Amino acid sequence: MGDWALLESVEGLEEPASAQPGAVWELLQGEKERVCAEISGAGSLIHGNGFAANERDPSDEYIEVIDWRHRDQLEHELREIIDAQDRLSEGSYGLCTECGKQIDTKRLVANPIAVLCVSCQRSCEPQFVFHTI
Repeated sequence: MGDWALLESVEGLEEPASAQPGAVWELLQGEKERVCAEISGAGSLIHGNGFAANERDPSDEYIEVIDWRHRDQLEHELREIIDAQDRLSEGSYGLCTECGKQIDTKRLVANPIAVLCVSCQRSCEPQFVFHTI
């Protein structure tokens, strides 16, 4: 997830986030505008390198891959924000999509687009087993 500058604003919420939909909407909207501005700032993702059209600096390809990956991450983040706003409009914001229980407010403060409670998130993540030699 990106830098959630809205974290400081949300930390003041003592009630479940669903009890203050207007405040949550504004926070998500601000984050949505930030991500859209960053996507717009990325422009066409074409870099001029001073080489002739048929000559390419190998590092340009590497930079291009990084730029596209960054743009893809931003677009994914934007979709998640829009989905969170949709859940807020539908009245399901703050409810785990797996078990239906209320997502802890502290989790929503840390990650306002969370869709899973901590328990369901843990069950979805791969478990790492460490072996000693």
